[in-house]
Amino acid sequence: MFWKLHSCRSACLIFILVQFTTHSQTGKDWVDGQLVTFNTNGAWCWFQDERAVVDTAKKKLIVGSVKSGGAIEAVIYDLAKKKIESKSQIGKLSTDDHNAPAFLVRPDGKYLSMFADHYDKYNSHYNIHDGAKWTGEKKFNWQKTNGFDSEPIAYSNLFYLSAEERTYNFARANDQSPNFIFSDDYGDTWEFGGRLSTDPSSSYNKGYYKYWSNGVDRIDFCNTQQHPRDAWTSIYHGYIKDGKTHDSFGNVIDDKIFDIKNLPTKEDFTKVFADNTAVNGVKMRRCWEHDICSYEDGSVAILFKARANNSETDHRNFYSRFDGKEWKTTCIGKAGTKMYSAEQDYTGLGALCPNDPNTVYLSSPFNPGDDNSKAGKREIWKGVTADHGATWTWTPVTANSSKDNFRPIVPAWNRDNTALLWFRGTYTSAQIFSTQVVGVFYYHPVNVKQKRSGTISVSWPQMTIHRFGPRQRGVTVRYSLPENSRVNVCVYSMQGRKAATLASGTTAAGSHAVTWMACGIPAGTYLCRMNVRGYSKVKTLTLF
Repeated sequence: MFWKLHSCRSACLIFILVQFTTHSQTGKDWVDGQLVTFNTNGAWCWFQDERAVVDTAKKKLIVGSVKSGGAIEAVIYDLAKKKIESKSQIGKLSTDDHNAPAFLVRPDGKYLSMFADHYDKYNSHYNIHDGAKWTGEKKFNWQKTNGFDSEPIAYSNLFYLSAEERTYNFARANDQSPNFIFSDDYGDTWEFGGRLSTDPSSSYNKGYYKYWSNGVDRIDFCNTQQHPRDAWTSIYHGYIKDGKTHDSFGNVIDDKIFDIKNLPTKEDFTKVFADNTAVNGVKMRRCWEHDICSYEDGSVAILFKARANNSETDHRNFYSRFDGKEWKTTCIGKAGTKMYSAEQDYTGLGALCPNDPNTVYLSSPFNPGDDNSKAGKREIWKGVTADHGATWTWTPVTANSSKDNFRPIVPAWNRDNTALLWFRGTYTSAQIFSTQVVGVFYYHPVNVKQKRSGTISVSWPQMTIHRFGPRQRGVTVRYSLPENSRVNVCVYSMQGRKAATLASGTTAAGSHAVTWMACGIPAGTYLCRMNVRGYSKVKTLTLF
């Protein structure tokens, strides 16, 4: 089933409350929020997770990346003090973004990291942060496992299931297929577990898998059959529970994952989106997943991309959601061209928000709300849905950028806080890049506490678009304040340029209305931002 792509042609309210400071919104490199640079040299692939994790008990954010030169680095950021606590080299491999580490906050409070060289034949590397420092690097040698040959290891995906008191790491290993190792001592030592699927082909990669865990008793995954440059790939979904794999509907596919016998094929799992499916008359080919996440209501979401009519320069982004009964898919905009010639299916990618099923982030040179509006560089966009993914409203996170922004990620945190991370700069290939790891933090509680004045209960902007005459149009912004407050209300273009200032300065308590006479302003989508004492909300509006 398909939903029609929604274009943002009418004003709608985006429920965002952020701790708001920003770089110049009228010049280059506009960012919606205070940009934090975690690493001045780093990048990652997207088949290792979690690349960043939040330790909610200690209020730390752990971020991993690969440095140009091959250093594997881990940054620990103090969320309370809002500063980098430490930056450590935890390993040294070849220069390749596929070597980025995955992290896990262990039940004992220590941090586990694991990474693998893209072309190492045998080893997964790991180390542990004991609360003060990272311990010496250790290795798990896959060659010792039953049936293993000399194929290269790649990727790391760490998950802990509390119901089993067991830690898992999934990697491309035996027969170039998804395999896993496990640990019953939080990752201090490891054993070979099994293999998830088989494929009789001689493909370079017999299925790309993305994983997500609820941390208790289930690990979801989505997959393709092979690399999209080698085959006509579709998107599939399944999950692991009680030592078995299942399709989306709970049917058992493999009743024992802890072996390499009687293995299912990728096609035995639930097909979410089929290669060669026509969307709005355009055939979508060679799919590749970006992200997967399950939610408290039992739903599962997948982000993926496909080539439009098999074009290497016209990729499209898609969102699929499973409600327990069926998968529904909608196209959410153009992803642009390939990132470099040797990898026809590399794009900027996207990220689901683990604590908010109605929010996604995308990297694209196009405004996802208007595919005819090319931004230039790859920008980060935030999408919000109110109908389970059928339609979306988009606002920019970055705009007017001088460098490309790639591969956003959102680590699991809580409902009140969001960390959005990505890397930006020049990306020539997976082995040649000059990029910075950056991010912003969004704070959106129900009530905002102020040290001096108690709780703010601002009536945030309500907006009315109306016409005063044949050639006159206006936008009225209405809001109310519980007490005298400093207020700033401005309108910006989608490229971050200020179009108008509607209010600025201390405003008395009570209800207020300001009108923007948008005469001579080009038609298009704009952002109206209201800032009250360091907190803000944004509303999009369209002028016709």
